[in-house]
Amino acid sequence: MKHLYIDKMPELPFQVAEPMNQLRINLGFSGADVKTIMITSSTPNEGKSFVAVQLWKMLAEVGNRTLLIDCDLRNSEMRSKYGFRAEDGITGIEHFLAGKEEISRAIYETDIENGYILPVGTNIANPTILLECKKFSDMIEITKQNFEYVLIDTPPLGSVADALTIAGYCDGSLLIVRSGETPRKLVENSVNLLQRTETPLLGMVLSRADTGRKGNSYYYNHYYRYGYNDY
Repeated sequence: MKHLYIDKMPELPFQVAEPMNQLRINLGFSGADVKTIMITSSTPNEGKSFVAVQLWKMLAEVGNRTLLIDCDLRNSEMRSKYGFRAEDGITGIEHFLAGKEEISRAIYETDIENGYILPVGTNIANPTILLECKKFSDMIEITKQNFEYVLIDTPPLGSVADALTIAGYCDGSLLIVRSGETPRKLVENSVNLLQRTETPLLGMVLSRADTGRKGNSYYYNHYYRYGYNDY
């Protein structure tokens, strides 16, 4: 298996790490059948990719064989934001879905024990056909059989229909809501959209809520909180 290097993984302060750890624990109460989890938001810049990466890392570090799938094929920022790189360039999810690569060659191991990533190699303007093809459902079945958890980072619900297509393949979803920024009506609309897919909403994560504490970095002033009634 090929190796993916992550050059920009931040070290989290306690007031961020502890709520994220609580989110990990809460997911364990969702049931043994909840393995494939979609992580999405209503709009861009709500922190969904941050939650996806940190939750993936924590699940892997406690011994769960965990796969993170970047399904934001139109506008993936994960590769640049976290410094993903591979020795021979990144062959990602789009190569597998297009039939140009085997899935075993598109999934990468990382320096995080038990942590694996299926990244986006190149952004695609219109990935609808790829997301609706049989190889996508094949990918979900294969990964569910080989990993204890599969986390799927998707585009925002309010931007394109990709997340609703992906939701139909998942056991549940997490909705990321930016504190003080995302309008209530928009959150309600996102919840209604997810309900139409008949995919259980496992909960919401309230992001970037000010703790009132001073610190040396952005993350010291913000934390992530999990629950059903945060918004």
